[in-house]
Amino acid sequence: MDENGVDHAFIAPSKQYTAVYNREGNQMIADICRQYPKRFSGYAVSNPWYGEKAREELKRALDDGMKAVYFDSSIQGFCISDELVYPLIEICGLHRAPVYFHTGTPAFALPFQLHFLAKRFPEVTFIMGHSGANDFAGDALPALHGCPNILLDTSLNLTVSIQAMAVNAPDRMVFGSASPRSTLSYEIARVEKGVEDPELLEDIFGRTIRGVMKL
Repeated sequence: MDENGVDHAFIAPSKQYTAVYNREGNQMIADICRQYPKRFSGYAVSNPWYGEKAREELKRALDDGMKAVYFDSSIQGFCISDELVYPLIEICGLHRAPVYFHTGTPAFALPFQLHFLAKRFPEVTFIMGHSGANDFAGDALPALHGCPNILLDTSLNLTVSIQAMAVNAPDRMVFGSASPRSTLSYEIARVEKGVEDPELLEDIFGRTIRGVMKL
């Protein structure tokens, strides 16, 4: 972060904690954020298959200071638009917590599935993780139709996709690093190559997400 001029990052538990060990993952992230409050804010995780246990854990994590909620339905084992996740999204709405969904992995994590979920919960802000990159990147912009509550994450996208976002939905773009799957410097360079407007770059790299996360 220091090497790349990043002041603040949002971090989430890794895969095993996202899928199974939710409590342990949330506690780990919360501890890091408390240790370095100026550098990190946390995403809470909760797998909806745990039912009431999942609901209680999500409430606990949000009350413990987590700023947003992270889902990866491709490893948690449900379709983004499945009613299984509705109770957790309702909790996010009550806590005014933005929701990040990984997209780009068939058959459970696709842009149009997020479209249908966002239509059902217009009061919740959703971040389309990776914006369908790369096989489903072409669905990202159409999936915004009728859903002003969806933002596009730039991470893992080809420069041509970032350019298309900048032309068609500049106010919806937020930077993502996809670290450790990708590298921070590479993702920054890809956005800078695809976006020429310095004011828009300021929005993508911080202003938009600061407003959404209420930093």
